[in-house]
Amino acid sequence: MTILSYKIMRYNYFVNAFIPYVTSTAAATRYGLTSLQVAALTAFLADWNTKMGAYVNPITNGPISTNAINTAYQAGFPLTQGIRATIKNNTTITLTSEERAICNLRTPSRTNTPKGLPKSAPAFVCVEITPLGMKFLGLDPLNPFKEGKPPGIFAIGLKTAITSAGAPAPRLEQYERQENETLIDFEMLFTAAQVGETFYMIGFYINSRGEAGKDGIPFIITIM
Repeated sequence: MTILSYKIMRYNYFVNAFIPYVTSTAAATRYGLTSLQVAALTAFLADWNTKMGAYVNPITNGPISTNAINTAYQAGFPLTQGIRATIKNNTTITLTSEERAICNLRTPSRTNTPKGLPKSAPAFVCVEITPLGMKFLGLDPLNPFKEGKPPGIFAIGLKTAITSAGAPAPRLEQYERQENETLIDFEMLFTAAQVGETFYMIGFYINSRGEAGKDGIPFIITIM
C-alpha cells in the first residue's frame, strides 16, 4: 500500500474541521451558504470519510487505493476552496482568529522576491455567476491553503477559447492570449450570443522576471 501525501493528510484534517463548522445552521446563515451548498459539502464529507476509513482500516472497511482518495480530493478541492473564497471575499463579515484558523485563511505575503518558476500551474474555480459574467479564483494545487500565487510569482497568465455547444475541444493554437491577472480573483464577461457555448481557460504562472511557466489543465465551463 502506498502512503498518502502530506497534502492529502492536511486536507483530511481541514475538511473534518471546516465542513462541520460551515454547515451548521448558524454559520451557513452567517456566510450566506445555500441549501445546495450545504448538502454538497455534507455529502462530500461523508464520502471522504468513508474512503479515508477504508484506507486507515482496510481489513474492516477496505481495501481502497490511494488513487480513489486522490480522485476524491480532486473532486472536493474546488468545492471547499470555493466556499472558503466566498467567506474570504465577504467584506461585511469580520472573522475572529479562531474562525480564520478553521477556514484556514492567512494574511497573504505581498513580497515578490525573484525566484525560479514553480513546478505547478494555476487551477481555477468559478466562485460567482452573474448575467453574462463569471468570477474565477486562481489556486495553486501544490499549496491549497495559501494564496493562489506562489512566492515570487507576479501574475497569472491566461489563454481562452470558446466553442459552440458539442464542438470538439479547441487546439492549443486556437486559444487567445488574454491580459495577465495580478490578482488571484478576476472576472470574465461574455455576450448574449455566447450563452450556451463552452468556455475554455488555461492558466500559467509568470514570475517577477516576466518568465512564463508551464500551461495548466484547461478549465471548462458552459457560458450562462
